[in-house]
Amino acid sequence: MTLDTTYAPISPARAAGVEVRPHLLLLGGVPGAGKSTLIRDVADRRPDVRTLDPETPGRWLAARLPEVPYRLYRPLVHLWHAIATLVLVLLGPTAGGHTLLVHDPATRPGRRELLGRIAHARGWRTSLVMIDVPRAAAIDGQHERGRLVRPEAFERHWHRWTDDQPRLLTAATFRDADGSWDTVHVFDRARAAGQLEAIL
Repeated sequence: MTLDTTYAPISPARAAGVEVRPHLLLLGGVPGAGKSTLIRDVADRRPDVRTLDPETPGRWLAARLPEVPYRLYRPLVHLWHAIATLVLVLLGPTAGGHTLLVHDPATRPGRRELLGRIAHARGWRTSLVMIDVPRAAAIDGQHERGRLVRPEAFERHWHRWTDDQPRLLTAATFRDADGSWDTVHVFDRARAAGQLEAIL
């Protein structure tokens, strides 16, 4: 089951001149869902949005270590991304009020909740955006990008996501918060780009 939620381009608060807190969006989904493709598109078009994607340090290392398989430095890439995310969230919203869009599978509820709590404490408004794709499409997406997640790791992501999915769909349907996340959105891949743009 997938959900398509639609938002007006201008919020009532913004239209009324009420100050809106800078926005932290966590873009989640199982490996192969299309998160990096979506973030690259936003980075190319929206200079007002700061993006964090593990593919950025991954490409940097790949260019300098062309003979080294990605699997050997994957832990370093993930560590860099986790540290960069934590640092930017802890620094809090910038004076310019830029939106921060972060790539993360977001399939670990405890980690997701902790990041949201830290963000709230630092003054961010928080949104969780999940891309919902069929299992086969996620595996195809990994083949298309040329990097396969280990089968056992993918299984963990998939089972955590399918366990969380009913609750997150309910929160998205009724515009409810989910723990430390002010809003929840669940989109299929085909509608994700347009709907993310509406949220941004």
